[in-house]
Amino acid sequence: MDTKIISVLCEGPHDVAFLTKLLKIKGFKICEGTKLKDFPSPMNQILTTEATKANVEELKLSEINHALLPSGVLTNEEGTSFFFLYALGGDSRKDRRNKILSSLMDSVPKEGEFTELLNSSQMCLAYFFDADDKGVGTRLAEITEEIRLALGTKAVSIKENGSVTSFNGLQIGGYVFRKLDDDTGRLEDLLLPLMKTDNDQIFEDAKKYIDTHFDKGRVNKKKNFKEGKAIIGIAGQLQKSGTSNSVIITQTDYITNEKVEKDIKCQEIIEFFRKLSELQKNE
Repeated sequence: MDTKIISVLCEGPHDVAFLTKLLKIKGFKICEGTKLKDFPSPMNQILTTEATKANVEELKLSEINHALLPSGVLTNEEGTSFFFLYALGGDSRKDRRNKILSSLMDSVPKEGEFTELLNSSQMCLAYFFDADDKGVGTRLAEITEEIRLALGTKAVSIKENGSVTSFNGLQIGGYVFRKLDDDTGRLEDLLLPLMKTDNDQIFEDAKKYIDTHFDKGRVNKKKNFKEGKAIIGIAGQLQKSGTSNSVIITQTDYITNEKVEKDIKCQEIIEFFRKLSELQKNE
């Protein structure tokens, strides 16, 4: 049976939580009890190698969780598509993204190589970034340049948001989070309008709380405070007290199936997922 393996590279855990939510709404299930060896080849070997190659006795406690393992894995009911979602610690972690890219390229058979061990698996890699103040076009150009430098080729180009290209048997795609009517923005600019719908008073009061009590003098670094993340965290405590924003995004009722079906940006991402999981026909 042909299988599509999609590795999704995210900046952080909130991205993973939101994308997991969308995939679950579309019928994908979290692979909770699956052992590493039971994932489709070659991903089982890649994950097993990553989990076992480090000399754990020589690691510091703070380093143990830094192995390049996915934060979550989801599959469809037929078991023909697997999404491996990684939270890599921000847009600056080019080293981690390149390491995963290199592992996937090494696992894709070159023309003429014996391919039986791959069990007909098709490999795909997707990059998710915030536009921030750079804009979607600049971000896509940065992704393209990063991939080109890592692979030593100019044959890769991601020109449009949510587009997918191919290089030597590996499909590569990119999506940039932005505001609805602006070329800039970040994940929270998509999340907040979605969560606020039908919950206006809760989110307005959460913002008032921040406006009343926020003191920039108590924030060590400017980048440590993001108002959007703070609002989500405050509103989420009404349903999942003491939990992180990742849990709030995935487990509260602020994001419903109905909202996702009506939201333009959510549907863009779901369409991107469809492209990524679509099996390529053998020529």
